[in-house]
Amino acid sequence: MKRIAKILAVLLALVLAFSAAACQKTAPAETSGGANAETENADKSDDKADTAAPSEEQKTEPAKEDDTQADEPADSSKEPVSVKITYTVLVGNYPEEIVKTVEDAINVHLEEIGAGVRYELELLDVGQYLTTIDMNQISGGHVDVYLALGTGVLADQVAANKVSPLTAYKDTWIKNITEVMGGDDLLQATTFNGELYGIPCYKCSVLTYYWLVPTEIAENDLGLEVGDRVTLDDIDGYLKIMHDKYPEYITMAVRPGGDGTYNTLGLEWVLRGPRNYSISQVMTGVGIIGDDMHVQNLYASEYFRKVCDYAYKWNQAGYIDRDASVQSESATDLVGADRALSYIIGYGGCDPRTTDAETDTSHNRSMMYVPVDQNLNAPTGLDWVVSYGCENVEAAVEALSYLYTDPFVMNTILYGVEGRDWVNTGLRDDPNDPIITAPEGFNRFTVPYAGFAASGIMGNEFIDWVYLNPDGTYEDRRADHLEFMHEAPISPIFGFNLDKQNIQGEVGAIANVEAEYGASLVTGELDPEVYLPEFLEKLEAAGMSAVVDEAQKQLDEWLASR
Repeated sequence: MKRIAKILAVLLALVLAFSAAACQKTAPAETSGGANAETENADKSDDKADTAAPSEEQKTEPAKEDDTQADEPADSSKEPVSVKITYTVLVGNYPEEIVKTVEDAINVHLEEIGAGVRYELELLDVGQYLTTIDMNQISGGHVDVYLALGTGVLADQVAANKVSPLTAYKDTWIKNITEVMGGDDLLQATTFNGELYGIPCYKCSVLTYYWLVPTEIAENDLGLEVGDRVTLDDIDGYLKIMHDKYPEYITMAVRPGGDGTYNTLGLEWVLRGPRNYSISQVMTGVGIIGDDMHVQNLYASEYFRKVCDYAYKWNQAGYIDRDASVQSESATDLVGADRALSYIIGYGGCDPRTTDAETDTSHNRSMMYVPVDQNLNAPTGLDWVVSYGCENVEAAVEALSYLYTDPFVMNTILYGVEGRDWVNTGLRDDPNDPIITAPEGFNRFTVPYAGFAASGIMGNEFIDWVYLNPDGTYEDRRADHLEFMHEAPISPIFGFNLDKQNIQGEVGAIANVEAEYGASLVTGELDPEVYLPEFLEKLEAAGMSAVVDEAQKQLDEWLASR
């Protein structure tokens, strides 16, 4: 299903407040700083250690609700357990009374199917999402199920003892999830030292990077058509044309927090793809290139130098906002405010298209999604976990399972309440997999509740319902995305997770150096000829060699055990 480009808006947390005992317990003392929040939905999969390759068994059609019942149904005589689940809607912020109606619809359904849990929803701002969860865990607040959102976040949470092991439930509730996924290969992405700590989102984990540009400019000034692919060299030439004709605009906007720590243009993501260097990161700035199993400091590679060179060229040419490194507004908002023209973003699957000017309220104009490159088949960096402070982990895992196996639960979170937020078009004769649209007088953006942009981070993307467009057309890309995922190039270290326990001090020191230089280098504010050597020198002083050596040791052990 189509994603909208406004990705930095809000994070939504599911909370269920019933009379049953909530999953609460005093959280462990914090052993490391809060993990960096990294959004862009979907954009962050390539920053994390590339993990489990899909098996042949995974090549299946999207699951229907008939496949979703648990192996061990809940005892209906027991009082249902309240479970809080933190997730993102990505678009809008909704009053509590609106969210409550979505909760009620889900809970009526859960009661009807005899579930042993109930949901309650709570919205958190995306910018404070992981920070809020972190503070609640430290203070002993109520945190049950949440999304470990971003590059390396799960590894950091495991190292800080903030998430509960889930291995004990692999043959019960988690088995229902892995049956939908066609096997448990993907769980390698969330397994550390033989212990399972989370469930990856089941989605097309192969990112296609798009250059978003106003449709009229793409067609009239650049001669582009829907489906045309461009290289960075192509974009380089197009940016000059746009800057010369529309000098009052920011030609290429940055995306705040795009790499989890600093602003970025997206160049580093595009250049990781299989047509170029095939970067596989084990943590930000550390990984392998291609099939070479030697771990290296990626900041010292030709790959990163090319990122910096492009950024510096574009910055010096005036294509980028002069305050790009500290820009607090998202690229989407800058375009929507008529201050910027284009930016780079990544989504799972491949869906080149143009948006409708009337309904694209994110940009307030029609935009063309021009594919630049796809990435390796990699983990999403979107992993559902159970907090260490959850008293009833089994109930939490049951609640989590419905995000992967129950179309009604999943799509109510995405689309809201039938009749108010969506209606069944009747175009598909399947009550569990309808084609839906907005009620008369509304569109998908103006209904009281619209969480559909979170379709790639909620659990199982392949049970998302198909939405009818305003022009009466619709596209069901689920099977295509599944095939696209299976046919994509796979990282040679798909399944390796770096344990940072022995290098936490060095990792923290490196993060400080990255914060000092990273944004300014990847937005072109610093001349790489002058400052890249200085950056590398400080990284080495912070312990980069120790991190590389430890990563190499662990990778060698992992390779030997396969």
